[in-house]
Amino acid sequence: MTHDSAKSRRLEKLVKMSYDMYADGTDEDAIFLGKTIRQEKNPELKKALKDLDDFLFGY
Repeated sequence: MTHDSAKSRRLEKLVKMSYDMYADGTDEDAIFLGKTIRQEKNPELKKALKDLDDFLFGY
């Protein structure tokens, strides 16, 4: 299944960013990911998003 929404494209960008050790997420990226985590109902996906958030923005 493929999704072509703004949300899925932005999440894909963040996942790809996690593989680039020189990439820096923006404040807007962190806010978007936090909002997505709060709205997610699927517990497995929510945990994966939290792990991504910790990895990218765990200052």
